[in-house]
Amino acid sequence: MARNFDVIVVGAGINGLACGAYLAKAGLEVAVVEARNECGPFALTEEIFGGGVPIDTHAGVCFVTMSPALGELELDRFGLDLILPRVPTGTVSKDGTNVLYYTDLDRTCAEIARFSERDAKAYRRLRESVMKNAVEMLERGVFSAPSAEGLEYLWSLGKLVGFSPEDFRTMNGFELLDLLFENEKVKCSLLGQAAIGIFGDPAEKGEGSLMTVLGQTSSFGVPRGGMHNLVHALVRCFRHYGGTLLLNAPVERVEFEGGRPSLVHLAEHSPIPEKTLRSRQATVIHVSPPVALQILDSEELERHDPNLLRKMKDWDMTGHCAFTSYVLLKGAAQWSSRTWNPDIQECAFPLRAWDSWDHAKSSFQTAKNEEIFGVAGDVGEIYHLSSVDPSRVPADGRTALVYEVEYPVNMRRYGGLSAWDDREITDRLHESHLQDLRDMLDDFDAELIDSTYFTPIDNWRRNPSAILGHELGGDVSGPQWYEGRMPNRSSIEGLYFTQGVWPCSLTHLGSAYVTACAIADDLGVRDQAWWKNRPMQRYMELMREGSMNVEVTP
Repeated sequence: MARNFDVIVVGAGINGLACGAYLAKAGLEVAVVEARNECGPFALTEEIFGGGVPIDTHAGVCFVTMSPALGELELDRFGLDLILPRVPTGTVSKDGTNVLYYTDLDRTCAEIARFSERDAKAYRRLRESVMKNAVEMLERGVFSAPSAEGLEYLWSLGKLVGFSPEDFRTMNGFELLDLLFENEKVKCSLLGQAAIGIFGDPAEKGEGSLMTVLGQTSSFGVPRGGMHNLVHALVRCFRHYGGTLLLNAPVERVEFEGGRPSLVHLAEHSPIPEKTLRSRQATVIHVSPPVALQILDSEELERHDPNLLRKMKDWDMTGHCAFTSYVLLKGAAQWSSRTWNPDIQECAFPLRAWDSWDHAKSSFQTAKNEEIFGVAGDVGEIYHLSSVDPSRVPADGRTALVYEVEYPVNMRRYGGLSAWDDREITDRLHESHLQDLRDMLDDFDAELIDSTYFTPIDNWRRNPSAILGHELGGDVSGPQWYEGRMPNRSSIEGLYFTQGVWPCSLTHLGSAYVTACAIADDLGVRDQAWWKNRPMQRYMELMREGSMNVEVTP
């Protein structure tokens, strides 16, 4: 006998859990099934060096501050303790300078003015214009399903920076920054800020200009103790509202009944007693499209929606993927650029800046050419979370830095994907990351205790749904940008997706929110008194409550 649920979610990533939590809170009987013995495989916190130093081994930036989910799911009630840094992010240059972004706009503009008074004024105009419209921008551009009307709205955002929709959709991010700013350091820094949000490719027309503006809406917090606390909070929330979480439950296939994907068959070796689960109303696929294709009936997809089947078969997972280096230090990292601005010491998420504006432009083209060593260490995201979270520092004072660089993955110049297992190649890439850190930190080698790394293929093996280590469920540019993503609500009755969709399955939980809204609308349970938050609402409440006053590690 099959065990029955209203909704079954396949995959317990953070957005699968969040989608399940929304629907369970709305009163539906929901099961989330996960092949692994752990939830949130891209939001892990591990002691990879041992000794009490927690490290976020993939997702290091918690964008949930942008999300309605922070308040609607009451994640702080379920244990998510967010630190809101006063210096969330910035860029660090090898020449000893930095550009820091504060929650205080005046302070940020003062830093930009050190490079260009004109650019400081231009940044103030940009920031004030974006923040005045940020809630609507996020509501209509991120936390809603793609549509023709939504795309027209996104192009209309050009007016925020003085351009018509026609101009905005035909320029890339580089041209936009060239038109708005004059100083190379400022432009390189703002390009880095835009890239964090992963709303598209800066070098592509339209999506590049949009992501540069939309990226200014990004905000984030630091989960005290590690990113996996977001996972724990989601699990607690889901279970609190009666959700059923089944781990070690790999799905072998999803069978259609009467044109609906109703029967979820688990692998015979699963320890779950019921090997077949039935969804009465909705099945949500929270695995990447190539993995979804392995468990969904291709003949049924062909019969009901041949275009969806073709999209899944042609899905591209070969765009840039993360190669992440981890270093263990004897004490707090000492940035060389602290002589320029000492507040770099408490910047939670600095980026290594491009060396020049020409370097930034050529770097993107070199990456498109798949010249992996041509972009080795060009630019990277640095997680320096112990700078604001004392719980990540043991009594002996050791700290960890995470340095993440995105690389093309095909490796055709080196014989193909198997080259990711060639330690001569991967050690060279890791060494380029260590050299970057040497160039940005004082006494790096003297302070270094140990280092290691995960390649894109390592990430794939740690999370088999992330083909080639792709954390976003597929490329997010060109043909797979915005309307080219997978549908949250498919044309097949009862079939929904939360992976490979717009927005990407990031820590802002946007893909969960959009899909949960679609299911709740379809099932008539959307009208809930608690389901009324707007983007950034709880974040703004936290700021007013003074939650930004954090202890800074010496």
